[in-house]
Amino acid sequence: MPVDKYRGVTLQRELVDKIEEYIEDYPEKGYKSIADFVTDAVRRRAEELNVFKLAPRFEHFNVYEDHATIWDKKLSLAVDVYPREDGTMWCTHCESTDCEHVEFALTVPEIIEPLEKRGWRHNG
Repeated sequence: MPVDKYRGVTLQRELVDKIEEYIEDYPEKGYKSIADFVTDAVRRRAEELNVFKLAPRFEHFNVYEDHATIWDKKLSLAVDVYPREDGTMWCTHCESTDCEHVEFALTVPEIIEPLEKRGWRHNG
């Protein structure tokens, strides 16, 4: 079954009416439809918010002798995760073994493999 390439959104009638009026009054702006206008508006706002630069949120930064460091783009913060003897990982930022940073770290072979070579085994 093919995956839909487009998804719909609902806008207030008043807003749609204003946009339609704008498109009709200013054809030189190049918008042919509400979809053209909304797509352009959403793309511009997403660029302002760095939406495209933020994804993916986490980035593997480095693995050290006793821990790994992850860069969290949303927080603009380096986060350390430490393997523990019980087979879990401890996030120093969240002070937890069950957070997004730990979940990400467990998916990165460049983090897991060196730790496993040093004898750590994940219990999950």
